[in-house]
Amino acid sequence: MNKLFFGLGFFGFLWISVFGKAIAQDSLYTKYGDLLLGKIEKITAEKIYFKTAYRSAAVDIKLSEVAKVSSPEGFLLNDIRNKNWRGQLILDSTHQDMVGIRMADSVYFFRQKDIYALGKDQKKRFKDRFKLGIDLGFTRAKSENSLSLSAGMYSRYRTRRWDTNFDFQNYAAIIGPTVIGRSSFTYNLSYILPKEWFFNGRYLLFSTTEQNLDLRRNFSLSMGRYLVHRDDKVFSLSGGLVSNREQYFENPQIFKSVEGNLSTHLYGKFGENFDGMADWSFFPSLTEKGRIRNTLSLDLKYLFLNHFNIGIHYVLNTDSDPPLETENRDFILELKFGWTVHRR
Repeated sequence: MNKLFFGLGFFGFLWISVFGKAIAQDSLYTKYGDLLLGKIEKITAEKIYFKTAYRSAAVDIKLSEVAKVSSPEGFLLNDIRNKNWRGQLILDSTHQDMVGIRMADSVYFFRQKDIYALGKDQKKRFKDRFKLGIDLGFTRAKSENSLSLSAGMYSRYRTRRWDTNFDFQNYAAIIGPTVIGRSSFTYNLSYILPKEWFFNGRYLLFSTTEQNLDLRRNFSLSMGRYLVHRDDKVFSLSGGLVSNREQYFENPQIFKSVEGNLSTHLYGKFGENFDGMADWSFFPSLTEKGRIRNTLSLDLKYLFLNHFNIGIHYVLNTDSDPPLETENRDFILELKFGWTVHRR
């Protein structure tokens, strides 16, 4: 009999060791007395996404409606100072609008605005950090008030320390004997320092028939700081120097200059389906007296079906004193449809 009990006990130990982790589930209690069993998929500043066995998609529940959450798995919280906190997740009604992490010796609570990212303590894969998207659309340009087709591609890879991305945009149209168009290619590489300071290097190729600009090459180095830096909200300021090289249509001369640079970047998610972004850059020339360039870019997207978006994109370029007599202002307004590899 003892051998039988020993055998059953040993078999039970093996079963729990092998399958116990798979059977264990997260649990969520709402303020209305509901109990959900399943798996926490994602936590944002406003909601928790909870996957259950009876629904194909995760249930989104406002954090203000959560009474308690428990999970057998560990969580990783990265704060806005880039410090990691590992432990058990604590969400309960006694600490409104705060997230807790229970560590070995104590419990720490964080306000939502102090959290950069929060999720299961798992090693991130390449696809979790990589983004790739393609845009197609119609563009209204300043030249001849024309309507033309446009296409673009962007890619981004981001860790907590490194952020690299490229963006390519192009539009073209034929109006009578005239071909009009605008192309840009941008590559950015940033390294994020402690306390949210960062270094940035940027390379730009730009051409526009409106300003009779065959090719502008910019290389810039700058330093800046994130005033807000979270997964769903970013606001930064930066400044530096730019090496500017320009060549115009029907003129073989190459114009070179050195410029200062002041830039702002704002990004935010609005609700569940809207992304917005605004970038402004100011370039006062250090070698050409009185010349000032400005670039303003505004982007608004509506996200749907996980991989798709539709949006509006506006870009304005101004140049107070170009080297040749040409238009000093160029803008486009684009309605675009996009697809991304990553799920939102």
